[in-house]
Amino acid sequence: MAGFNLNIFLLTGSKSAEYKKILAEEINAEDSECEIIEDISRSSEANAIIYSDDCEISDFSIFPDDTVIFSTFAGVEKTLLNKTIRQPLVRLIDIEMTECMAEWCAAHVLRYHLDLDTYIKPTKKEWKIPNKERLLAHQVDIGVLGLGTLGSATAMKLKKLDFNIAGWSTTRKKISGVKSLVGQKGLTHILSVSDYIILLLPLTKQTKGIINSETLKLVKNGAILINAGRGGLIEDADLLKALDSGKLSECTLDVFNEEPLPPKHPFWFHDKVTVTPHISAPTRLKSSIKSILKNIARIKKGLHPIGLVEKERHY
Repeated sequence: MAGFNLNIFLLTGSKSAEYKKILAEEINAEDSECEIIEDISRSSEANAIIYSDDCEISDFSIFPDDTVIFSTFAGVEKTLLNKTIRQPLVRLIDIEMTECMAEWCAAHVLRYHLDLDTYIKPTKKEWKIPNKERLLAHQVDIGVLGLGTLGSATAMKLKKLDFNIAGWSTTRKKISGVKSLVGQKGLTHILSVSDYIILLLPLTKQTKGIINSETLKLVKNGAILINAGRGGLIEDADLLKALDSGKLSECTLDVFNEEPLPPKHPFWFHDKVTVTPHISAPTRLKSSIKSILKNIARIKKGLHPIGLVEKERHY
């Protein structure tokens, strides 16, 4: 791609018109030599694709093998199911999406930490004073499973609020004030000491069903689980059993094994489960386009794009 004018093919499904408008504005603002293509008969001319999972095209063999596909999502496990994709794939890493995730996770931690549900949705109208002092942030341990871009930002946001933060990931990370753990020993430790467990792992062969009957036995009694990573990280039936037994006291789930969550799924009816409809870190159109164009600029300079997917690892 380096040294060539860009032909960007838009495959953004239901939001194509919005993406096209923003992309055209950003290209004009940067005075870039770039053409937006939507005509499938010109697929062989594309050297970059901006792609959303709901687009109408599923056969990527019509595009050159060296065309770079830029996803508009942070998660790409669904995209990787498409075996016609031979081209390099880049997941979205965007500063505004990252900030959205960190804010969402912090908000739900604070909601539980301050016992806000008791007062926002009381079961009866009464003047109820807590009968014990609540813990302060520095007395609370939070474990973040997954210290990628989203997990690291969330860990730092919560650390600024003075919570004790540890993180678990495949490799050790250097994040100021955050204890980095790896391996089975690290997972066992973080589950056993954390008052809150926040899931921000990618969905891979290694992480699928990582929250199951066996790992839930390791969890600190009464812990709270927050999942904003992927639904497939959790075995639903095992989670429900842990809630019913009191092993977990509450959970908030933003992602699910099946989306939309079926109307009769037990999560909707469990009084210890909060369901949100995959809103923790939505793609922000203008910011995502800016991030993709910055990545394209890197490639034109001969640099690797940020977020290049290792397909065998699924992220």
